Amino acid sequence: MAPRSREDEMELRSNQTLVDPEADHPLPAGVDLGLEGDTLDIHDDDLNDSIQHILHRNCNTVFKIAASRMPELSKVAGKIGKMIAADMEARLLRATRAKGRGDSSRDKGRNNGSLYTWASDILRWTKSQPLALGDDSDESDHTGIYADYVATFFESLMLFVAHHINEYFVCDRASELLDPEDCRLILPIARNNKEAEGSDASSVAYVDPADFAAFEYGMFPIGSSVERQVAPAPHLVVGGAEVVRHKSDYGEAEQRLAKKTKALFFNQHNRRFALGLTARSCTVCAYVFGVDDIWASTDMDIASAEGRQALISLLVDWSLCPVDCLGFDPSIRYSPSWSSVNPYLEIDIYK
Repeated sequence: MAPRSREDEMELRSNQTLVDPEADHPLPAGVDLGLEGDTLDIHDDDLNDSIQHILHRNCNTVFKIAASRMPELSKVAGKIGKMIAADMEARLLRATRAKGRGDSSRDKGRNNGSLYTWASDILRWTKSQPLALGDDSDESDHTGIYADYVATFFESLMLFVAHHINEYFVCDRASELLDPEDCRLILPIARNNKEAEGSDASSVAYVDPADFAAFEYGMFPIGSSVERQVAPAPHLVVGGAEVVRHKSDYGEAEQRLAKKTKALFFNQHNRRFALGLTARSCTVCAYVFGVDDIWASTDMDIASAEGRQALISLLVDWSLCPVDCLGFDPSIRYSPSWSSVNPYLEIDIYK
């Protein structure tokens, strides 16, 4: 049998039921996403030199990590993603027409004020200049939209998706295949300048918000208020997002994301792998950080309907998948699971 590629191994080692192509029965999931080869040591203070050696780009399997391999659930998730994308496209169209008329009035109805604000932010994001990361022209390095703006637009898209996930479980059309207790909202966490514990940073240098911005996102119970959350418990953090303005700073954004992920492993004792996001202008990329390798998705262009659909589908999958597909070890749980006050660890033994 020919050896599997790294991307094939990544898909086979995702924390779902795995199928051996040469067997008719399912195999147990791998214990981690680690592969032989160069190693990302999360206890190493200097990650900069090692990242590019273990970073594998354009891996579509990043999108499949949280996607259900059960046809029924996959169909439900796909339906929800398309529903959210359709509503977003309709609102973007209305916002574009209203802007052309000079009409700043908001849609009427419950929650539409927030939806209007988020849609307006997303529209502004789509109108920012989409610049390919591979463009080496000098001009492209100085015309990107301010990073702090992109971070705000990114958060608005997360809130838009979370609102619809909440509404889906409130309505009578929610699928019986989905238990709200096993699902979650993915919400942005209010930004602050505090360095994460375990990051080994002795001081925090000033960063121009026009050039760099960052935020974390966490998991919260279905029914939570759809807004930027403030200081949740560390075990509720799912990952981080790094935003840059200039193409030349993109490598640094990945290094900063790796440092934040290192802190995530430090603070969460039930982590098997971690998720991350980067953005520049209209381009978004998703990452999976294993213990030995890092995988980056193909770029998602927010200026296109297809790119927005891809990001929405990813966030929907993160909201509906089992927690182990977000990188958490299901045999090691924080309890009470949603508590922000002194949760303790429960560990399954001999189960």
